[in-house]
Amino acid sequence: MTRCFWLLGVYLLSFSSSFSQSDSDSVHTRNLVTIGKVWGFLKYYHPQVATGKIDWDAQLIQLIDESAAIPSRQALSARLLSWISQLEPVKACSSCSIPDSTAFTKNLDLSWLADSSLFSQPLRQQLLYVAANRNQRTNHYVRWNPFRNRLEFSEADYSTMALPNSSYRLLGLFRYWNSINYFHPTKYALPRNWAQVLTEFVPRFQQATDTLRYQRVLQQLISTIQDGHAELTIPLAYRLPSPEPTLYPPFDYRLLNDTLLVVRSFNDSLCQLDDIRRGDGILRVGGQSVAECIDQRAQDISASNRSALIQRLLPSLLAGSQPLVEIELIRDGQRLRKTMHRYVFERFGYRPPLPARSKTVPPTVGYIDLGTLSVGDIKRVMDQYRDRQGIIFDVRNYPSVSFQRLCAYLNPAPRGFARYTKPDLSFPGVFTQPAIQHVGRNNAAYYRGKVAILCNSHTQSAAESTCMALRTAPRAQIIGSPSAGANGDVCYVHFPGGYQTRFSGRGVYTVDGQLIQGPGVPIDMKAIPTRDDLLNGTDRALQAAIDWISQ
Repeated sequence: MTRCFWLLGVYLLSFSSSFSQSDSDSVHTRNLVTIGKVWGFLKYYHPQVATGKIDWDAQLIQLIDESAAIPSRQALSARLLSWISQLEPVKACSSCSIPDSTAFTKNLDLSWLADSSLFSQPLRQQLLYVAANRNQRTNHYVRWNPFRNRLEFSEADYSTMALPNSSYRLLGLFRYWNSINYFHPTKYALPRNWAQVLTEFVPRFQQATDTLRYQRVLQQLISTIQDGHAELTIPLAYRLPSPEPTLYPPFDYRLLNDTLLVVRSFNDSLCQLDDIRRGDGILRVGGQSVAECIDQRAQDISASNRSALIQRLLPSLLAGSQPLVEIELIRDGQRLRKTMHRYVFERFGYRPPLPARSKTVPPTVGYIDLGTLSVGDIKRVMDQYRDRQGIIFDVRNYPSVSFQRLCAYLNPAPRGFARYTKPDLSFPGVFTQPAIQHVGRNNAAYYRGKVAILCNSHTQSAAESTCMALRTAPRAQIIGSPSAGANGDVCYVHFPGGYQTRFSGRGVYTVDGQLIQGPGVPIDMKAIPTRDDLLNGTDRALQAAIDWISQ
């Protein structure tokens, strides 16, 4: 009884109706949203459903097919109550304890179970009872894999459905929405209200009546969680060829204060044809400002923060299928309108210049590119640099070695660097907070120089953990710009039609509790390229690291 009162108290204190719908929202949409949420709740909470012995997908399809004929909320409550009554009675649970103070409960939100404007009193009572006496055994649909250190879902992918019908498309929506609702480690920090996302996407999934629309609405749904790990994998058989080739401008560019700065030519003669010059700042493309172009494309891109979004979008901002596009640029303080040609990239015959970092880094400073460092080289390189004034670790890539090996050289003793939350499958929506993760060892001969860690939007996942681990060195600084903000072992979700996506399955925090997913790793020294840096090819972060070490 104490558990029931505690749960009800939490629900009512945190309650805000999930259905702040306008008058134009249909009863059918409301019915479908409610069905999808109750179906997912029972899937993870009801002991009999959790066994997997009931075809729970088929039960959902039946309810979806009936939903249009359910005329009112009262009728829907009666139908759902009848549905739940067909399941085995839930026994009182003596082990269903209330989360203690060490549990991470920011993601837990079952307030909608107590919504009197949505459910009848008998249905509310039944749902709250299931919540208080939730499944405590293994769940057929979700498990923790200790070997891969990640959450794994067990679902049918219905891969033979070339284009799933409306009911199965909605099944995929409800499956994904509930997976995020109960198992996304930072749902509380998502940029959008997760309940509103479901209401918005129900009609959009219904209207996705061809393969291209289905694929696009899947991508747009996935993008709502703004997770750099999230991506849509399309089955090879359903990958639609582009009707026209993608064409590109004959120059390279970078984003600088909502302007696309031309930094180098891919082909001088083609740039001269349109009078495009190095240093020009493009303000508008095809009648849209650069900011509008970014916002328009953002809904189709999965990125955890603005820096990561720009990094992924940038190559496509001036690309398109048409060979001509109108642009507006600024040159020497004057605005100019021009018609710009675009071409297949192969026409440029362009070869990127080789990096010249070896000429930039002074002999008193060591430089290590973690994207190319091999395990066998770690001892040799650290011995080589042990007397240098400082070492620069470039983590603007995906590391090819484990940070534990490197940190053994950098710390005099073990140091904590991160906290990783893990889903509590006995209480879906709650996460456990294991002990602080440590790196390093007792080492009296540790490296005593400065340690500079270079970071930017290419620094993602294991690279972000590497930055956090290297930062434990006594004289370390992370230098650069925000990382991708996508860390933690990934887990996979399947949609009907054989489509697949993934999301970050563990919450990652600094030792003092700063969230990494989204914001990225904390930057000690910002180093943002200036206009001159971009035009001259100056690596601002690298130069800032050299200057800091040389102080």
